Amino acid sequence: MDILLIEDDDLVAKTIIHCWPVPGDNIRLLSNYSQCLRTIHSGEIDVFDGVIVDIHLPDGNGLEILRTVRRHSGIPLILISGTGTAESRASALDAGADDYVMKPFSVRELQARLTRAVAKSVSMRFEIPRYALAIGSVNCDLTSRALTCGGKTVPLTDLEARLVSELNRNHGRVCSKSQLSKHACFREYDPRDKTLDVYISRLRRKIGELDSQSVEYVQTVRGVGYRLLSPMGIAGTSKTPKST
Repeated sequence: MDILLIEDDDLVAKTIIHCWPVPGDNIRLLSNYSQCLRTIHSGEIDVFDGVIVDIHLPDGNGLEILRTVRRHSGIPLILISGTGTAESRASALDAGADDYVMKPFSVRELQARLTRAVAKSVSMRFEIPRYALAIGSVNCDLTSRALTCGGKTVPLTDLEARLVSELNRNHGRVCSKSQLSKHACFREYDPRDKTLDVYISRLRRKIGELDSQSVEYVQTVRGVGYRLLSPMGIAGTSKTPKST
């Protein structure tokens, strides 16, 4: 897993990182609220599999981070704290935390709790949608891996279907190339590798074969990534960057 740890206590951070029981997991450390906000608003939060947040930070509050994350992402998030009542922990869970762990804690237990939350999130992400997914006037059936419009059908590859699924999961929000590469291509993003751009181009071309105007719903955000728009987003073209 790729894990984002937000913790200002150097000793606690080092203990978590050095005692983490899974050597293959990568833990990135941020030590304050402002650093975390930049990561959230840049869209890079969804590159991670899970987040661990200390509720007490020098320049902010872990609950505010939780609320900000939940406005942008459904990523699994665990709060850790040295203080708190049953009521405050319940409030944190109501606000969207996946778990709440009190200090002092076992790093092994923390890892197990995060792993469980991530596994639950992954199972929900790859659940086959049972609703009609539309890209403009084009219908997309992720079960049969096909696009249809006006009686015509164009098949999708598994990777193209995963791209549509990930874009739809973040509907209206920008998906960074790192995020798409990880969750759809199952590999880390390399800026030198244009494979992701090629697949997005193929996806847009297939949509265009069925309805040229519907291509505009899959937009390129220069220097960042891609997003899937709703009809309302297309209508507001003065505020929305054009596809390239």
